[in-house]
Amino acid sequence: MKRFSLFLVSASLAVAPAGAQDSPSPDPFANPQIREIQQRLNQGVDGDAQAVKDLVADLQKMIKADPNNHLLVAYLGSAYTLRSRDAWIADKMKYLKKAEYTMNEAVAADPGNAAVRFVRATTMYHLPAFFGMKDEARSDFKQLLGQIEGADPPAFNLKTQQAVYYYAGLSFYQTDKRDEARAAWKKGISLDGQSELGAAMQKRLERLGG
Repeated sequence: MKRFSLFLVSASLAVAPAGAQDSPSPDPFANPQIREIQQRLNQGVDGDAQAVKDLVADLQKMIKADPNNHLLVAYLGSAYTLRSRDAWIADKMKYLKKAEYTMNEAVAADPGNAAVRFVRATTMYHLPAFFGMKDEARSDFKQLLGQIEGADPPAFNLKTQQAVYYYAGLSFYQTDKRDEARAAWKKGISLDGQSELGAAMQKRLERLGG
């Protein structure tokens, strides 16, 4: 199986916004436990197979202690994709199926949880196209944008919101929806054009022809 990576913009999701030390952010990705999980997942993305095995084992324990924490379940599914990457050929599809089942289970249990859906969407975006999950990722991102722009948006800080727009644009572009990609990146830039993600979206727009 082709080696793939999962990168959830650690600078956006794993770092709390300025001032968060004094007043904790309600953004679930700023939660210290989730920040640590993301950092460990990034170790796995960088090729540390043992870090992935350890993370899977620890997430299973965390979920056993807190079975209603669906974000943990989504991260477990995401970690399974990296186990699939590192596994022997005979076990690769087994872990990938576990990954899909686990992430789908998390979303089904809490369909309105934008953080859970974002983890599934970004994970599926990064999987090779032959696994057939690109359309589902795009559908997730469409729903996420609807939530962010709706009457009752999720408690995402500015950086996380921009990460959603950034990845939504990538997913739309990946599935040949260029107008939708352009619209997502323009909206993301409007939130903060001077940020790292704002600059990244601007470059994407320039390559797309504005």
